[in-house]
Amino acid sequence: NRSLLTSTSSSIMTRQEMLHQAGRDLIRILTLLVVGMEKELASVNDNADVQSEDARAKHLTTKELNESIEITSKILLDYARRHPDVDERRDNSRGGSKSHPSSSFHPLPPGRVQGKKHHGPPKGKGGKGKKSQPTDSPLLRIGDALQRTTSFLVEPSSTTTTTLRWEIIDYLCGVLDLDTEQELAEKEAASSTEGGDASPINDLGSAGSILKLIVLNRSAVEDPGIETEELTDNDSVSTLGQSSQSGSASNSGNCFLTVVHRLAASKSTSARVSACSLGPVLWSHLDFPRQLQLRGVITRALHDVEVIVRKATATVLHEIAELVFDRRAVPWLVLMCERSMTDPEPQLRAAAMTLTWHLAEHLPNAFLGDARKGSSSIRRLPPRSDPTFMDVYLLQCKLLPVASNLAEDRIASVRLSVAAQCDRLCNALGEHWFSVIIDLLQALISDGDDRVRSEAILCMPRLVESVVIGTTTGHNITVLESLLPQAVKIQKDSSTIVRSALATACGELLVFLVGADDRSSNEPPSSPGRAAISTPSLYKKHVDDTLIPILQKLLQDTNPEVTTASLRAVTNASRSSARDSSTRIPTCSHRVDTIDDDLASISSHQSHTSFDRTKPVFIPVLSEEQVLRLLPTLSNLATSAQWRVRQSAVEIVPALLGCTYRHETRHEISKFCVRLMGDKVDSVRRTAAECLCLGGSSLARHGEDDGGEWITNIVIPHLKSCSRSDDSKQRLLSLKMIEIIITNGLCPATFKGADNVNSSLSSCDESVLGSVAESPVRMILDIAASLASDRVANVRLNVGRVLASIMLLLETSDVDFSVNVIEKQLHDERGRPQGGDRDVVYFAQQALMLSQSPRRRSLSH
Repeated sequence: NRSLLTSTSSSIMTRQEMLHQAGRDLIRILTLLVVGMEKELASVNDNADVQSEDARAKHLTTKELNESIEITSKILLDYARRHPDVDERRDNSRGGSKSHPSSSFHPLPPGRVQGKKHHGPPKGKGGKGKKSQPTDSPLLRIGDALQRTTSFLVEPSSTTTTTLRWEIIDYLCGVLDLDTEQELAEKEAASSTEGGDASPINDLGSAGSILKLIVLNRSAVEDPGIETEELTDNDSVSTLGQSSQSGSASNSGNCFLTVVHRLAASKSTSARVSACSLGPVLWSHLDFPRQLQLRGVITRALHDVEVIVRKATATVLHEIAELVFDRRAVPWLVLMCERSMTDPEPQLRAAAMTLTWHLAEHLPNAFLGDARKGSSSIRRLPPRSDPTFMDVYLLQCKLLPVASNLAEDRIASVRLSVAAQCDRLCNALGEHWFSVIIDLLQALISDGDDRVRSEAILCMPRLVESVVIGTTTGHNITVLESLLPQAVKIQKDSSTIVRSALATACGELLVFLVGADDRSSNEPPSSPGRAAISTPSLYKKHVDDTLIPILQKLLQDTNPEVTTASLRAVTNASRSSARDSSTRIPTCSHRVDTIDDDLASISSHQSHTSFDRTKPVFIPVLSEEQVLRLLPTLSNLATSAQWRVRQSAVEIVPALLGCTYRHETRHEISKFCVRLMGDKVDSVRRTAAECLCLGGSSLARHGEDDGGEWITNIVIPHLKSCSRSDDSKQRLLSLKMIEIIITNGLCPATFKGADNVNSSLSSCDESVLGSVAESPVRMILDIAASLASDRVANVRLNVGRVLASIMLLLETSDVDFSVNVIEKQLHDERGRPQGGDRDVVYFAQQALMLSQSPRRRSLSH
């Protein structure tokens, strides 16, 4: 095997000649592959009756072999036709004789392609359908052929591929030696990005990817899988420090270590990157002496002069950290973290932070983990009484200075990486390091760079959650007393992105702290607003004295981006999603405006999905007193010069209503909506009307009576007031409200609090009062009917449009009423001069058609 891995290139050959030789070698290998698969196919056909089912399952089927032969033959023929005859030009320049066109430069593939005779390479304007690619280099043509034959070259169940394995590996190593400028990697990465399936393996190029797949497949197939017996505490192996649960004694990767050494010694960057990429593949399949050799290769790669090789090595170390179940390898990984911390490239120093917390997270696995379960089963830090606690603790003492030094790096991007991952480091190191990490985040919140401060403040709620959930002592209060004063200072920061990040962080922290109080008091989750009032709260002081004032201050910020972020935070705090805090995945965004928000059109409000449709969408977080404290601030935003700020301010009304229980508070919130329903901007008016109507859906979470009373006592009186307005825009708005109420099923079956409604509608005529006693839906339809003969055509046509949109949702008696309204409107419209407005007639006819549709009749039955 080692003889096959010796370099065949001569020192007197130019690069162009070496590429030509590589092309000839590829033709030879593909030809051998086709010939071998044909022999394999003949063997399968001859032994089809003799082989057992198990034997057949281990080899390719007849159909698979036929398809492989056909596809490989076409690829071979296509490449052979385009292969340049460099030797002819070289011989001509030296006065040599020409080689014959039918020489071995273009061998014909066997099989069914053999009948297609071809003499020499095609000329530039020759065959049909063949596009000449003069810009493609010989190396890229080789890479294209390799990429197209990848599945055949790495097939582990093929006898031919197994026989040619070392021949293929030797060829791939030669190609990687030639790819000094990473042409194959750039080509494959570009094509993968266009195709949408980019992955880390594409960074290796076609040759490196195939080599990695071959090693991966053969290591897995040849793994003996011998389970070792459980070792006792007194075993000599345990004394050496090896895990007593090391899994399987796998040495199947030993034979591939020579490949790693050859690639690592190459002058080609692609070869050295590929050598590093084989590290995680081989790690679990090497015995300990050969693991030491692999560690030497990776250590040298981390000191490579090329930045891209060092970056690839950092990724490899991240993967190996998950595979270490032997305590003897841990000091070496810690040393690699320290080396990455001092790298001259800032991106690599930032990656050292990721490697640090990732290694800290997997440290217990090296002492207590089970290799058979893999890295998916992460062991926690052992208790202090455990003998291995001190070993893990001492290694953590070496890892923590790495993060501390990176937090003081002169490059802001490195410090930003630390700020974004403090919570991960906190989870990985354990409770006894909480105070150190809290101090670390405090320093980053006061950093001189805007982006670092922004990322640090975004990390604050995640760190608080990690400390509160993971603590058994008083750190849960200490973390708030340490970080919240920093947040108070940040609210006056000169940077817009920092203040926006603070608003987002305060909203997330508000949700978590109120939820933590609810869990500690064991109150039912349906009424946390009341629990916050009636029961003593562990975190209520921090919420009322710090978080709410910060949000009030940011809501009055002069910058619209900060105000919008604050409104988003209040909305998310008022309408928290039902999810377990333990399932949260911390995210670090460098741009505040990329965070998903609730500023989309409120018309999609009811389409929000949750994990379980039977669970409420709205889970109130703020107490009623906290909502009352926010109302004056929101009222001031209603007068903002920015119409988007006014719209965002009213969008949080449904969420705030879900936190209220008293009619007086809800009445104050309704005034806020009604004020903006008269805004000069149409989008603001529509949003205010939608929020006023949709507020009933939030109240319905408390009970049917709450939602029904909101519609009957608040919405319907304002709806009638809009329908009688002299402004046609208000009359159109009333029709929009009718559509929202009926479409979302917000109208109760009967009136709740009818006395209040009758007193507020005392000016109505007798027919209207009769409809009130009958049904709130009929009351709303009667308001629409009063606009059917409006003097403005746009209002009249919207009556037909709205009735058509709700026709399928009405009861039979209400449909009959609507049909009478439409028929009367149609009759009156045609009696107008010139036959009336054609759009009014069109929408009226559409409504009548829908009332008689088969679907309408099936729903009524």
